[in-house]
Parts: sequence; structure tokens; C-alpha cells
Amino acid sequence: MAIHVGDDIEIVQSNREKLSQNLSLPRQPIWLNQVHGNKIINVTHDYSLSDGDGFYCKELDKPCGILTADCLPILICSTKKKEIAAIHAGWRGLGSGIIKRALDRFESSSEDVIAYLGPAISSEVFEVGYEVREYFCDHAENLVEKNRIKAAFEKWGENKLLADLYELARMDFELYGISKIYGGNFCSYRNSELFYSYRRDGITGRNASIIWLK
Repeated sequence: MAIHVGDDIEIVQSNREKLSQNLSLPRQPIWLNQVHGNKIINVTHDYSLSDGDGFYCKELDKPCGILTADCLPILICSTKKKEIAAIHAGWRGLGSGIIKRALDRFESSSEDVIAYLGPAISSEVFEVGYEVREYFCDHAENLVEKNRIKAAFEKWGENKLLADLYELARMDFELYGISKIYGGNFCSYRNSELFYSYRRDGITGRNASIIWLK
């Protein structure tokens, strides 16, 4: 069970049990110790809590859970084969290719893959420094990709940029030939009645995004 510093373990466990019951999950979700990186974990029948920021899973009835509070949760599945992925995509993970790492695990062809972009902080309020854009550009594979990355950042004031996590994620999927990309319509920061947001509240809960194979 992934626990954050300062969490009340009993409350966390109670909330996760309620989540499982309300969603009629086949079993308690498995979680990651999320570290804002790009490591994808292969789920096996004896999986135990691991450091990483993404799951790839072919096991039935094994809900894979991602926790976010402004970062981008991404759920991926195949329409033809029994394989799924769940990704916690902070800007560091996105910039260092976590989506590509997850898609490399898939056996399905790109036209059979569907992606859903869950609630994250939107480009209207996601203020970052220029070093964030440079981080993405440093990992770009060619000039075309680098120019598209630059277009996902808008100048904001003298020394800041506004970053579009949704656009940066879509770019990676499209580079893999995946066009069935859904979601990306919410803002965790601005929709306070629906979502937790670390940037908005500081001390806050987490939004759970879950996917599993039946």
C-alpha cells in the first residue's frame, strides 16, 4: 500500500476499501510507490509494492491504480489483446519518455490501442520555469518533435511558462501512430469540487485512476 508522508494509515486503508466497494472491483487495487520517474512495472501474480510510475499488465482481475493530485494519470488498453497500462505522468516522467516505455510493452498494433487522459492540471494554470521546457527538448528525438514541444509551452510573465501536459502526452501517442486518445478535458486545479490539487491546496488527498482486465 503506497502511503505518503503525513498520511493516517487507517484512514487511507478505509478510503481504499470504500473505493473498491463503490466500484465493485474484483479485488483491492495494486499501487506503486510513485517517484516521478519513467519506470514501468510488469504486473505478475505475486506483485508487491514497487518503486515506479507505471504498470503494464496482462493479468485478469488485477486492478492497477494510479494516484495523482495535478500530475497526469493515463490509462491504456488494447481492443484486441488482453493488455493494459496505467501511468502516473508528471512532467519529469513525460519528458523522459514514460509513455513510450509503456507502449513498448504492448504487443497490439497501434490502431488497436486506446488511451485515456485523466484529470490533471491544465495549461491555463500550470506555471513552470524555462528549465522544464529545456528538459523536454533535451529528450526530443528530432527537430520536428522539439518544435512541437516548444509549442506546448506558452510564455507567462518574465521568467515563467505555462505547460500543457495534455498536449505533451498526445504528442507522444501520435508519434507512435495512436490516434484514439480520449479525455484531457478537466483541470484538477480549477475544478475544486471534483478533484484534489496539490498546487491549489498544498496539503491534499489524491485522485485515483484505475484500470483492470476482466
